[in-house]
Amino acid sequence: MTLLQVLPATGEAKPLLTTQDPDRIAAELAVHGARFERWALKDLAAGFGDDDVLGLYRTEADRFSAETGLGHVEVVRMAPDDSDPRWATEARASRDRYFNEHTHRSDEVWFFAQGRCGFYLRLADEETVHVLISEPGDLVCTPAGVRHWFDMGETPDFAALHIYVAETDWDEAFTGDPIASRFPHMEELLATAR
Repeated sequence: MTLLQVLPATGEAKPLLTTQDPDRIAAELAVHGARFERWALKDLAAGFGDDDVLGLYRTEADRFSAETGLGHVEVVRMAPDDSDPRWATEARASRDRYFNEHTHRSDEVWFFAQGRCGFYLRLADEETVHVLISEPGDLVCTPAGVRHWFDMGETPDFAALHIYVAETDWDEAFTGDPIASRFPHMEELLATAR
């Protein structure tokens, strides 16, 4: 389920807004300069590769890039790999790294072809955090300079298009603010929203 919750920046659990309505999510984020849209899902064959994801969504990615000027498109995938004894440790380290507030120099866009992730956005004020749990078919655009953090889940399993201006513009700048530590991870939010 795609879910938006607006939470107090204090980390209190009682949401100021909870919605699963894509139109309401898009409107709420647009007020603050962020973007949310839904793309039609396409079937990914078993054993798909990066080129398959790019090929299936090339038309949508080209349209979006032309519209926004964000021209670098790559596929980011994470999936459990029982054959790799380091996978669980590396996945945990990646989750821990990005569950810290940071910014980017350019807009950062994610489109989920498979799996889910959570975005925690400090948009227009210091009082709230917009938490968007994105599902397959969701596109979210975090504007340049917006403080945010990202949760790929306890067992990351997703395939996404990552769209931005250029590779060097995606480099993150961590703020050092411990705000993320006051917020529940994606699994907790989904459990309490049901």
